[in-house]
Amino acid sequence: MATHYISIVVLIAFLIACSSATSETILSDVNLLEFPLNLEYLEAEFFLFGSTGHGLDKIAPELAEGGPPPIGAKLAKFNDTVIRDIIYQFALQEVGHLRAIKNTVVGFSRPLLDLSQSSFAKLPES
Repeated sequence: MATHYISIVVLIAFLIACSSATSETILSDVNLLEFPLNLEYLEAEFFLFGSTGHGLDKIAPELAEGGPPPIGAKLAKFNDTVIRDIIYQFALQEVGHLRAIKNTVVGFSRPLLDLSQSSFAKLPES
């Protein structure tokens, strides 16, 4: 996961620092930055709902841009408040990633995400 975040930061820094790039190159880089938005939305909603019971609509509605709320997302049952706080810190980090990308590119509103238990049950076991 750390490599994913470092890659995004490097790409954002490149877009900001590169003043001699052509408009075609910048457009291509913008397209590359828009791609991970789906993953960032998924991660933010997953960790927010898991740790707080609510998502972007309450924490940062401007980032959701009116996109539909996730299906089946709910508060996780933690026995340890330290673990809940760690998951909340993950959520805030993902919100920061969304802000960074959306401050760099136009992007799109939150897509419909299915975070229901039945959705995860469809994933193959490793």
